[in-house]
Amino acid sequence: MKIVVAAVQMSSELLDVPANLQRADDLLRLAHDAGVELAVLPELFNTGYSLCPDFGPYSETAEGPTLAHLRQRSRQWRMAIAAGYVEREGRHLYDALAFCSPDGDVQVYRKRNLVFWERFRFHPGRAPLVAVTPWGRVGFAICADMIYRKVWTDYRGRIDMAIVSAAWPDFADRDSGRGHWLLGHVGALSGAIPAKVAMDLGVPVVFANQCGETRTTIPVLGTQIRDRFAGQSSICDGRHGEPVRAGKEPRLLIAPVTLHHQRGMISWRSTSPSGPAASCSASALS
Repeated sequence: MKIVVAAVQMSSELLDVPANLQRADDLLRLAHDAGVELAVLPELFNTGYSLCPDFGPYSETAEGPTLAHLRQRSRQWRMAIAAGYVEREGRHLYDALAFCSPDGDVQVYRKRNLVFWERFRFHPGRAPLVAVTPWGRVGFAICADMIYRKVWTDYRGRIDMAIVSAAWPDFADRDSGRGHWLLGHVGALSGAIPAKVAMDLGVPVVFANQCGETRTTIPVLGTQIRDRFAGQSSICDGRHGEPVRAGKEPRLLIAPVTLHHQRGMISWRSTSPSGPAASCSASALS
């Protein structure tokens, strides 16, 4: 089965949710007009990604403005939408990825592998998420999740497509392009890992990364880079051809992908160990 997918590479204004939601909405409309059936937005697209802010006031439940808007668009345009945001449950905040389906259902994956300062802001997710869709089974990861073998081991043989949402930095000076002496090689991995996963698992991978300016603090060393996000969003069609990639600037990436599922999939439902999909919880409660 072939479907048309989109990876939305965009920059986000820090903590300006209305502006970021409008920017994303404009790009999603273009995706819809191009016949896209699944669109993926970056990690924390609505708040922006940064070390400094208190995300608490901008966190949302399933009834929050961001998910309410995306649910409405998904139903209206008959287009599935995956989007990163800050989820609130009780006293915990999660770096989360919502998957909105055209029937109004929302399922949420929580980032399991927190890095650097994230450990002080967010609670880690505990479980993978496999969403069953009319085109096949979809697995999810957020940014640094994709460098951990266990993430993909959990999904091997269980998914027909993977979605990765990220705010992956370049680890390089935004003006000179000079990479950090220790971590300068890491930025390029955002362009390499999705294709490797697609080849290894034999499934399409849709990778949406942020772009634009940021600042990156190197742990332990305490040094700060006037960084930018790495961009390099990609659509990798498993073993069916070369990936389609963006550069470092804003880009709406659109391409067809091929899914081979072994069982008929006729409804939207979750196979994660969470409660009902409509509850928007994809990981075990802490």
